[in-house]
Amino acid sequence: MALMGCVSVDEGIVRRPVMPTVNPPVASAPRMIDETEVVAAAGRAWQAGDEAGARRLIAQGDDRVQRARIVTAIATQLSGRDLARAARFAVEASPEVGQMAAIEIVAGAWAEKEADAALRWAHGFSEPAAAGVARRAVAHRLTKADPRAAIERILALPAGAGRDDLLGFAAAGWARSDADAAMGWVRMLPEGDLRQRMTSTVGFEMALHQPERAVALAETLPAGRNRWLLFSAIAQTWVATDSKAALAWAGRLPEGEARAAAFSGLDTGLGVPTGRRAIRASGSRSVRTRGLGGGVGESALAAGASADFAAWLATQPSGRSHDEAILEYVQQRGAADSGQIGQWLASLSPGPTRDRAMEIYLEGQLIGSPHRAASWLRALPRSDRSDAMIERTARAWLLTNPDAAQAWLLETPLPPDRKERLLREAGR
Repeated sequence: MALMGCVSVDEGIVRRPVMPTVNPPVASAPRMIDETEVVAAAGRAWQAGDEAGARRLIAQGDDRVQRARIVTAIATQLSGRDLARAARFAVEASPEVGQMAAIEIVAGAWAEKEADAALRWAHGFSEPAAAGVARRAVAHRLTKADPRAAIERILALPAGAGRDDLLGFAAAGWARSDADAAMGWVRMLPEGDLRQRMTSTVGFEMALHQPERAVALAETLPAGRNRWLLFSAIAQTWVATDSKAALAWAGRLPEGEARAAAFSGLDTGLGVPTGRRAIRASGSRSVRTRGLGGGVGESALAAGASADFAAWLATQPSGRSHDEAILEYVQQRGAADSGQIGQWLASLSPGPTRDRAMEIYLEGQLIGSPHRAASWLRALPRSDRSDAMIERTARAWLLTNPDAAQAWLLETPLPPDRKERLLREAGR
């Protein structure tokens, strides 16, 4: 009897009582936050001086991409209220989570409202990547409004690398909108290093649309780094639009630095591996590029270097290796020139540097536009689209436009089980 209720005996068979059913715990739904509320609350906290509270709110983002969107939205919000606070917010943001985009937003807004203050702020940056973003954004905004006035404002700043960077960005913008005026300004500069650098900058812009005039400008440069880079950039862009004219021009050049630079540019533009050049004019010989400052020589130009990359390289301090130059260029320019940088990356030779550069570029695109990141991935060869890249893009896009992201994801070569998991996590 003592065992009654514990076991029962029936024809010699011992039966255990049926245990009560226990429902398994229900998995909690993925944490979702209201980004609009977080942006508003964090912006108010920062405005009130509660910086720690603002950072805690930003940290509520589910991943880097969402936190970066929150940071850029706060930067936009603060820029309309208090530019000085907005600038400090952008500078103190994490480099891994939206800092560059925030700096660009603040720089553009400040330049539009208080040009001199914006210039002083951009001029004072010491960190290279942030300095490049801020100076380019300020110079771009001021040059669009009044190029000559922008140049005059910049020249009033203390001489140095910061002022020269701003001048370079302004000169490039001026050349895009009015090449004749920009060339006239360059020719009025006193002889010296600054004139050579500005001549190169204007020449790089003209090489994209007026190669013959860019050649004439390049001829005014003395032998050396700036002349070499400009001749190479002219050849590279010219051969893409009129290969017959570009080859004829290069073939007519006399032996020497200009000819060597031109053929290096042709090699890059046509995808001919350096050292095995198949295109040679009669009497020319294979040459190696002399060092172009900081060890960034033939390898950097042969690695799919565009005219824009060459122009950017000419404004950079010496000391960077080939690989460092590529990564820094993508870090600084990936968000601002997304289409061009994306195509350029696809043309680089396969290897660890290209892989890392593509990761940096993808991260930047996911912060600003998952749709653009998805379009870029779709255009890449299958061998260049890793499953990890597809998953990261899908996760970011499913947060902002689930329908479009799902349609794109289903067309990707990602294994079906991984597609199902991503959609399940997004509640699809």
